[in-house]
Amino acid sequence: MRKTAAAFASAAMATTAVVALGAAPASAHPICNGGYFYSVSGSGTTWEPTNVSSDWADPGVTITYNKTSTSTWTATFSVSVGADAGVIFAKVDTTIGASVAKSWTESNSWSYSATVKGNTMGRLMLFHEAAYANVTKTVQYTNCATAKVYTTRVVAPLSSNVNKWGIQYN
Repeated sequence: MRKTAAAFASAAMATTAVVALGAAPASAHPICNGGYFYSVSGSGTTWEPTNVSSDWADPGVTITYNKTSTSTWTATFSVSVGADAGVIFAKVDTTIGASVAKSWTESNSWSYSATVKGNTMGRLMLFHEAAYANVTKTVQYTNCATAKVYTTRVVAPLSSNVNKWGIQYN
């Protein structure tokens, strides 16, 4: 009996020693307060059509556009982002180094001419420079586990008045 009790006590001490040596110090554990995080990938700039355009014309026709108008263009998302839009715009701003907005508006007088080329009808179109990016929203739980909430493709107008005229083909 004495030998069994001594062997049990010895085994208990060895197990305790292994646990004590194998445990990481408290400061090595990550601190996970939970919350949402946004990451941006695949970003750049593009030209998006506005609401200012001429009538359609056949190939070979020169279109002259003279008009005073208000041009507008509004950001698009591939999924509903609700109240996250402001955070998404801020992340895209930082990533591309330019200011984006929910919408862009400019009132101006435009005069421009161009010839429709090719085999299809075309029209003069005012294009506005925009930023695009894929934005992923991730949730981190207090146990440090993470889960993707959504990924959206955002295309948003730059806040500056950077525009160009071109032919939009049918």
